[in-house]
Amino acid sequence: MNNFRLKIIAATLLLLYFNAAIALTADEIVYETTQEVLKQLEINKDKLNDEPEYIQVIVRKLIIPHMDFDTMSALALGEDSWNKLSKIEKDCFSNAFKNLLVERYAYILLSYRNQDIHYQSAKPIGEKDYVSIRQTLTRPDTKPLTLEYPMKPKDETWRVVDLVVDDVSLIRNYRKMFNKEIKQQGFEKFIDSFQECNS
Repeated sequence: MNNFRLKIIAATLLLLYFNAAIALTADEIVYETTQEVLKQLEINKDKLNDEPEYIQVIVRKLIIPHMDFDTMSALALGEDSWNKLSKIEKDCFSNAFKNLLVERYAYILLSYRNQDIHYQSAKPIGEKDYVSIRQTLTRPDTKPLTLEYPMKPKDETWRVVDLVVDDVSLIRNYRKMFNKEIKQQGFEKFIDSFQECNS
């Protein structure tokens, strides 16, 4: 097989890959990811009873790949503060922020196992092609919990850029907390306070 034919085959496979990647809508990504998470919660329920921290493994494997942590970190820190960081500092802060959200989302999942989930279709938000998908989690004798996933198109798919719990944005909450800490201890000490950035 000559090099030209190999290039044609490679290009065709690459095209098929990207077509498959962009075939999923934001709604489908949220639905399919949620179903897989629920499946893993059921499969690992005994393990989770003995090792609740194992939920973080599930979150990192199934949910984290659908999140845009560069955007989320920049929004949480604020544009001015984000632009002060070097490339290395941006990477370490994004990793630190990812770890914070993993813990938060893992806690939510552990609190709402065996729930019924109702979905609302994606709705456009803002002026940057963002959409938001809303879930309502219910179970007997417990107040329903709403989760919203603001998402934006990136890298031929949809990425989550915030997590809104009962109409409260985690990004905005963290931004208020981070701004307060920056004012109290200064920017450099604030960044160094994260283990991931304290080398």
